[in-house]
Amino acid sequence: MSWPDSPPTQPPAQPPTEPASVVSSRPEIAETSRTTSPSVARVKERPRRARMILGIVLLFFAGLSGIFGMASFWTQRAILDEDTWVATSKAIVNNPQVQEDVARAIATQIVTVVGIDDLVGGVLPGPLGSLSGTVTQGVTDLITVATVQVVKTDAFVSVWESAVRATHDEFVRVVDGSGRFVSIDSQGLSLDLGSSLAEIDKQLNQRGIDILDNVNLAGIDLEVPLVDAPGLERIETWVQVLRIGSIVFPAVAVIAAMGGLVVARRRWFAVMAGAVGVFIGAGAIALITSTGRDRAIEEISGGVLGVSSAGVIVDEVLSGLDRALLVACALAAVALVGGLMAAIFSSRSRPNVSGDVAVPAA
Repeated sequence: MSWPDSPPTQPPAQPPTEPASVVSSRPEIAETSRTTSPSVARVKERPRRARMILGIVLLFFAGLSGIFGMASFWTQRAILDEDTWVATSKAIVNNPQVQEDVARAIATQIVTVVGIDDLVGGVLPGPLGSLSGTVTQGVTDLITVATVQVVKTDAFVSVWESAVRATHDEFVRVVDGSGRFVSIDSQGLSLDLGSSLAEIDKQLNQRGIDILDNVNLAGIDLEVPLVDAPGLERIETWVQVLRIGSIVFPAVAVIAAMGGLVVARRRWFAVMAGAVGVFIGAGAIALITSTGRDRAIEEISGGVLGVSSAGVIVDEVLSGLDRALLVACALAAVALVGGLMAAIFSSRSRPNVSGDVAVPAA
């Protein structure tokens, strides 16, 4: 008996191994790329973001320092420049309150030189001699009224300007510390207004006052104190501080600007930050000047400069500073608008890069 042949034994069919691995690995690659690419991108983006922030900060400080340096330089120039000081003096003379202050200072000098108090005291008998002070005050008031009319004239303005120019070099040496009250005496800065005595005498004669008729006007030195010694010392201190600021602040601004432009990835944003720094600095300076105005007036209100007179000087200097700040803010506005437009244009022209990694098709 024979058994039938059994069918040949074959191994069970197996699916291809390589295609399966390829198919199974593609989702893993895609999944891995989606999970790891954003973190890698963030790691790469951190240094770039840090550079951008650092550049913005540096340009901001550059703008801030630049506006402070400009203000320091301009204020120092306004104090020491001869033409600016002469223009300030004209503004002083054209102010009614200052005209009164100057006229009274001149009248007091004339009364002192002529010796009205001694003359009145010698004329009035016995107990009436105590009235000499009242009489002297009345004479001073009359001379002041006449002198005010002289102070208002263009001729007196010319005398005032010549006196200021004559003392300007000495004034600069005082505030620079290179001279110590050379012909400026220990009382402070005085102006020689002796050439105005003839016109004052004429005004007095028109009012029936002949107090100067028998006086040798050419022999009178009419030295009217403009700023007293403590006021000059304060101005000297201010000038030194402003001089340091006009050197340090621009140097910091240049260094910060160069560093910011080198570091910053998006330079237009950094330029905009610099413009913002200018705006903030200008606002800070305006706040400082407005709050410090009264203090400055008080500091230099010695000599013939009463509070109103000193206010004219301070306001004249600050008005020029305000104009300089407006010009700086206008330039900063141009830089801000230009930087904004350039930033918008560059962002539109930059290609859109996504965080996903492209996977080639099978």
